[in-house]
Amino acid sequence: METVIELRGVHFRYDPDAWVLEGIDLSIGSAEYVVVGGANGSGKSTLGYLLNGLIPHFVEGELSGNVIVAGHDTRDLAVVDLAAQVGLVLQNPEAQLFNATVAEDIAFGLESFGGEAALIDEKVIEVAASLHIEHLLERAPDGLSGGEKRLAAIASVLALEPSVVVLDEPFAELDWEGVALVRGRLRNLHRAGKTIILIEQRLQSAIEEATRCIILEDGRVLFDGTPAKGKEIFAAKQLIVSYPQRVPRMVPNDPPILSAHNLCRQMDGETILKEVSLEIRRGESVALIGRNGAGKTSLIKHFNALLKPCSGSVVLFGENTRAKRTSELAAYVGLSFQNPHDQFFKLRVDQELRVGASMHKGVDDEWIDRVLHIFKLGGLLDRSPFRLSEGEKKRVALASIFAAQPPMVVLDEPTVNQDGYFRRALVRFLAKLEEFGFTLIIVTHDLEFARAATDRWILLEAGEVIADGSPRAVSEKLHALPGQPTVDHTQWTSREGHTLGKAQLG
Repeated sequence: METVIELRGVHFRYDPDAWVLEGIDLSIGSAEYVVVGGANGSGKSTLGYLLNGLIPHFVEGELSGNVIVAGHDTRDLAVVDLAAQVGLVLQNPEAQLFNATVAEDIAFGLESFGGEAALIDEKVIEVAASLHIEHLLERAPDGLSGGEKRLAAIASVLALEPSVVVLDEPFAELDWEGVALVRGRLRNLHRAGKTIILIEQRLQSAIEEATRCIILEDGRVLFDGTPAKGKEIFAAKQLIVSYPQRVPRMVPNDPPILSAHNLCRQMDGETILKEVSLEIRRGESVALIGRNGAGKTSLIKHFNALLKPCSGSVVLFGENTRAKRTSELAAYVGLSFQNPHDQFFKLRVDQELRVGASMHKGVDDEWIDRVLHIFKLGGLLDRSPFRLSEGEKKRVALASIFAAQPPMVVLDEPTVNQDGYFRRALVRFLAKLEEFGFTLIIVTHDLEFARAATDRWILLEAGEVIADGSPRAVSEKLHALPGQPTVDHTQWTSREGHTLGKAQLG
């Protein structure tokens, strides 16, 4: 087997205080399918940056050792020279989408290499069709859902047909259908002789097709061997999450604190939400689920007046939000965005954590210390939130919402980029918040997390609420949708005590 990538004694650090990677020696051959796993902060994304030359050519830091791609040291090659050989799908898809339309983003690399216009058009349509995003080609990337952006970013890399494909968290934010599509596409590329390097936290969806598993820990290679043995280590390290059995909570039948009535929303002539009506009561824990592009993120942005309805109404704590500014509602609704970059506006993590609390209830140092412990942020307080890993950014964004202690907390994809250990800790923390009377609304494609953290599911499809009830009842409706997740009906227990299917995403 021909060696296509080799790392010899590689050390790398972003700042002088600590090495992110220490003494990495790896050799990856042609047509291997490698899954790279590890806890948050273990160095996985940094490893990905090395493989296509972002380190050392674009990302600042200190590199020692050698990274060899196709026989050449990456120091001697420009990133453009490597692009045709090593394609990297970044953890944050928005960093990879910068053109006016999805079609232009997919075509960009091909145009950079001087391809013929007709052939480029054919390739764009072919790649888009393989990921079922043809309907997005003329859309602006900034108007897409998180999952749609991720599929567009993947398409932009696959269009170049690189011999090595490196994907950093490609399943994050994808619905069950998107996960299955990407898995199938990668499986076919591997069969065609491509080398696949998959950096992923959703390990159940990643490891089945792999021929090799690498586990990083504290910047070093902890394990390099078979996927079967790697799976055992992931489980022992709690990186494959196993949630405790949820005990359903009874919610008083009080008047709702949030209600939407015939809520409609249009954007660029497209209907995003269609007469959505729902009620949320104090102390409820609710999961909003559905396909990519179903309207989940658009819906929750109406809860704190980031978006105003085209028709219909949203009433929060007795007040119509149409007449309110977002700043007025921030003390009542804490919204953690899908992309944490949209949430930061301070230069240090400690400042970011305290700003919301200082504006509303006042800073409670004891509570903030507790939040810091849960979110494992003690070593990051003097860092810039913009210079953290994507997983660390997500944790800071979540912590900053909880630090302000709003009575209603709305979380958009809180488990994205998070390892199994943190997801389990987050479930425990949310359970404590429920005991204190917080109301939780969680947008997620992680149905295992939704099962462990919530008692009520609301299913959106094409901008409409098509099911609202217990996880058991809604999962049956979900199972009836085309391209639905497969279900094992032996795993879950609903509040009524019946068995409830366990969704295997992908």
